[in-house]
Amino acid sequence: MMLNMFMYLVIFIDFILIILILLPSNLYKFHPLLLSLILIFYIIFLVIKMNFFTNSYWYSYMLFLVMVGGLMILFMYFTSLMNNELFIFNYLYYIYFYLKFLFILMLIYFYIKYNILNIFFEYMEILNFNNLINNNQIFYFKNLMMIFFMDMNLYMLFYLFLMMICSVLICMKTLIPLRQMFNK
Repeated sequence: MMLNMFMYLVIFIDFILIILILLPSNLYKFHPLLLSLILIFYIIFLVIKMNFFTNSYWYSYMLFLVMVGGLMILFMYFTSLMNNELFIFNYLYYIYFYLKFLFILMLIYFYIKYNILNIFFEYMEILNFNNLINNNQIFYFKNLMMIFFMDMNLYMLFYLFLMMICSVLICMKTLIPLRQMFNK
C-alpha cells in the first residue's frame, strides 16, 4: 500500500512537471519574469522528485543551487538587455492554464480509478538505485562530479565572460544603462 501511494505521488509530480512545461506553449507574448518563475517551480518539483529516489539529499541540493545560480545570471542579462515591460496577465492565459490543469486532474483520476499503475510497476528500474545506495556501492560514484571536463568548463567560462563584456560595452557606448525608465 505504501509503495502504491509512493507511485501515485511520483505520477502526480510528473504531471505537474508536464503542466509546467506546457504552460507557455500557446502564448506569443510571455514575459521573461513569468518564464523564470515557471522554471523555478519546475526546478523545485524536479528536486522533490529526485529526493524520492535517493537517500541522500546532496545531489538534489547541488542541482537546485546550480540551477538557481544560472537563473540569477539569466535574470541579470534580461534586466540589462530588455526594456521595462509591464507585467500584465491575459485572460486567455488563465483559460489555457485552467483547461490544462483540468485535463491533468482527469488523467490522475483515471490512473487511480482504473489502477493503471500496475502496468508500470515491473518497469520501474529506478527503485533499484536505492538498493545500490543501501549496499554501500555508492562509493564508486563519489568522484563523479569532481571530474574536470576541460572543454565544457572552458566553453561555459568564456561564454559567460563574453556576455558580460558585451553588456558592459553596450552600456559604455551609450553612457546610459540598458534599462529604460518610464517617464510619467
